[in-house]
Amino acid sequence: MSRRLVCGLVAACALVAALPASAQFYKNKSITMLINYGAGGNTDIEGRVFARHLPNHLEGKPNFIVADKPGAGGLVGMNYLGSGAVRADGMTVGFFTFNAVAPIVHDPGLKVRVSDFAFIAGVSQYQVTYGRVDMEPGMKKPADIVKATQVYAAGYNPSTPQDVRQKLTLELIGAKFRLITGFQSIGDINKAMMQKEINFTASSMPAYQSQTINNLIKPGIAMPFWYYQVSGPNGTFQKYPLLESQGVRGFVDVYKEVHGKMPSGPKWDAFVILNDIATSMLRFIVMPHGSPKAAVDEMRKAFAELANDQAFQAEYERLINVKAEMVSAADGEAILAKLDKVGPDAVAALKEATRKDAARKK
Repeated sequence: MSRRLVCGLVAACALVAALPASAQFYKNKSITMLINYGAGGNTDIEGRVFARHLPNHLEGKPNFIVADKPGAGGLVGMNYLGSGAVRADGMTVGFFTFNAVAPIVHDPGLKVRVSDFAFIAGVSQYQVTYGRVDMEPGMKKPADIVKATQVYAAGYNPSTPQDVRQKLTLELIGAKFRLITGFQSIGDINKAMMQKEINFTASSMPAYQSQTINNLIKPGIAMPFWYYQVSGPNGTFQKYPLLESQGVRGFVDVYKEVHGKMPSGPKWDAFVILNDIATSMLRFIVMPHGSPKAAVDEMRKAFAELANDQAFQAEYERLINVKAEMVSAADGEAILAKLDKVGPDAVAALKEATRKDAARKK
């Protein structure tokens, strides 16, 4: 071997050794993205968009494998990632719908501590409710929900924000309803609505914009009822321009039409606290406790860069009609810290709201 070749090899090795650990971490690797809801649902649809674009922001452009692990309103996937069943080697990331209720009410179905995960990023997103127009005696406008003979609202698990927010708002407005739980994805719920098994539900933006509008709203099978407004300063509630432009009103506005005043009381206070947390971080992206710092740092950087990735935002916007509103690691950890600061009255109201109504017959 020539001296020149030896020197070249030594220099190359020195260059590789000088690279930061994070720059080499994912080279020639495959990463599993774990989704905590079923295929075709909101979380799955959204997670796959992220998985297609993340390799462009990770050194070595690793391959992403998407794996759905639904059940118990997302808790099965969260428990699986945090239980030790998954190696904390940086090769698995959870893209989860964030269940803010379970840690607040100490749901026994949650077997892990949310604060133990290595937090990567989050996504802020609104939810909108909709239901069949042929609910007896017939729905012409959102305020007619109080006239419905029986609302059959569909959800995933009694302790999910999806189910609890439906229950609290339907109770507050005065609708006669029953909550049917046990669905695995919004795709399953929309199918059940088409088949008249249920007549009301709530969805985040991916499936509502890409499936519900075309398959249920435009054909006149269903209509939007309200979206959940986030609280603002001095007792105000913010309007969401996209949904307002589509003719969807905020819950506060519908409630005021029915009752002539603002909603109030312990249930309302509990709803506002839960909704502010769940909307500001509907999705949260985490890695198992003990994952290598190099992997956590690299993954955080990749998710942060997606906010300014034009190709990613273009695909995301085609799907959801809005750009992805990313939550930074620092902001996400601050949101998680709020879980321990919910007052006893709100906790009691949320616990009552998680009481099981009816399970879906499989």
